[in-house]
Amino acid sequence: MSSINELSSILGKKKVFFFDLDGTIYLGNKLFKGVRELIEILHEKELPFFFLSNNSSKSTSDYIKKLNDLNLNVTINNLILSQHPTIEYLRSKNYKRVYLLGTESLKLEFQQEGFTLTDINPEIVVLAFDQDLTYDKLVKTSYMLQGDLPYVATHLDNRCPTEKGYIPDAGGIAALLFKATERMPKVFGKPNKEMILFKLRELDIEPRDAILFGDRLYTDIKMGHEAGIITCCVLSGETNIEMIEKNQSYQPDFIINGIWDILEILKK
Repeated sequence: MSSINELSSILGKKKVFFFDLDGTIYLGNKLFKGVRELIEILHEKELPFFFLSNNSSKSTSDYIKKLNDLNLNVTINNLILSQHPTIEYLRSKNYKRVYLLGTESLKLEFQQEGFTLTDINPEIVVLAFDQDLTYDKLVKTSYMLQGDLPYVATHLDNRCPTEKGYIPDAGGIAALLFKATERMPKVFGKPNKEMILFKLRELDIEPRDAILFGDRLYTDIKMGHEAGIITCCVLSGETNIEMIEKNQSYQPDFIINGIWDILEILKK
């Protein structure tokens, strides 16, 4: 791990910035200090930036609305969400009939993308961050998985940070289903490095010219490592210093208190 001075020396050389959302840019509906000014600076410098989120409880349009309600002036072109690679996979395999464990917001997005959502003879089970989860859904899913249906997940975060504390995320739902079925899904969101590498290929930018800011070691920092990207862990979300010191697998290149720490560096 390197110092803030070393971060300052490399930040101005980066050509693209990736930011996690929950715990990095905001917590619940509370935007962290300095974020609006940060986005204004990136716009002024014409530096491409992207918000990454595993949280599939919201549709893409709902994310855009939330971010712009927070006055961040972003478009769909600034978003990379875990449902995006999941949907692309379903298309590539020509799946049409989907049993989706997800919110009404996400279901609408899948329907708009042309999928039929059903619990009658689906071709595949898709697990997302289902905040409308019921026991009946768990029972149906368990039976389907024991019938050897293909099984994928948008992501497997264990918990989601909120202003009041942590709540169970998709990883917790998957763990519960595993107890009944002994099956785990194929995963498309972080830490899958393709969630970020596909965008770098699209921009024709090398991983060494990118930087990733996030608050989770096992998703954000792991993905950055595996993609060959410089990582910076923020302490405004799930991870604290003790967790970093105990972790032997994915150490961040830099640590900052929060995203506000890079404002003065980028102003130069």
